[in-house]
Amino acid sequence: MKKSRKHTGGEQRRKIREVIRSLPETPGVYLFYGQSSDLLYIGKSRTLRTRVRSHFSAHEEAAMCSKVSHILVRETAGELGALLLESQLIKELRPAYNKASRHKRRIIIARRMTTTRGYISVVLEAISQIDPAMAGSILAIFKTRSRAANYLAEIAKRDRLCPKLLGLEQTKRFCFAYHLRQCGGACMGEEDPGSYNKRLERAFEDRRVKAWPFHGAVIIEERREDASEVFVVDNWCLLYSISHSSKPQSLTVRGLHRFDYDSYRILAGYVFDEANSPRVRPASKEEIESLIRQTRAA
Repeated sequence: MKKSRKHTGGEQRRKIREVIRSLPETPGVYLFYGQSSDLLYIGKSRTLRTRVRSHFSAHEEAAMCSKVSHILVRETAGELGALLLESQLIKELRPAYNKASRHKRRIIIARRMTTTRGYISVVLEAISQIDPAMAGSILAIFKTRSRAANYLAEIAKRDRLCPKLLGLEQTKRFCFAYHLRQCGGACMGEEDPGSYNKRLERAFEDRRVKAWPFHGAVIIEERREDASEVFVVDNWCLLYSISHSSKPQSLTVRGLHRFDYDSYRILAGYVFDEANSPRVRPASKEEIESLIRQTRAA
């Protein structure tokens, strides 16, 4: 005799509750799977069990949680590891409910150019990855071209910047804002370039990629009682993540010196937080190579 759908659903909920009770209260990443092993959602937390339980008590997440048939977790040594791993897995596995960040998208950069008259102009470019060497010419990074255009229009009005030099207008003469007395005439050389450029640089101050604050690569280490994880980072690029625990060591290459904007935001938030400074230290090339050799030999 077949079990009723209601009975089956109740049994599934009991199983999920048992799984949640067995989860560790450690940092890490959790993955929700559906009946057909389709990946529904990836999240991260400093306390896995508490965070996973909160999903199943949230009314607005009931529809997703009703589809969950099993849960997997990947523990990390700390919150930084959880943040980086979550970002990586969402892009690689593309779960159904991580709509905001599941796709590997081309990003829009606002690049600094200088005109023959000495004014800074702005060019928007769509790229899939950033060479760290070009970071100095980037004024800002946007997820979409429309967001970039909206920001440029905003600072044009707020800071009296020229729409023509910002790439918002194509004309050989004065921009339209000049006739409304909202532009000082930089488009035709009537404003001092030094004064204009300072105003433009200030307008992008909060949006630009911050300069790498070290002279070379650094090692960041997170620890908890039974595990640790070492990250090798250079110029905002995560090169290696080396995990140590009661299980065998593992070496994971997270990138080949490529700039990833999501990882940059995570790493910058960590590095510029003074509370984390004891866990960040310079690393020589020899130390990094030695660390990798030891891990591969383990």
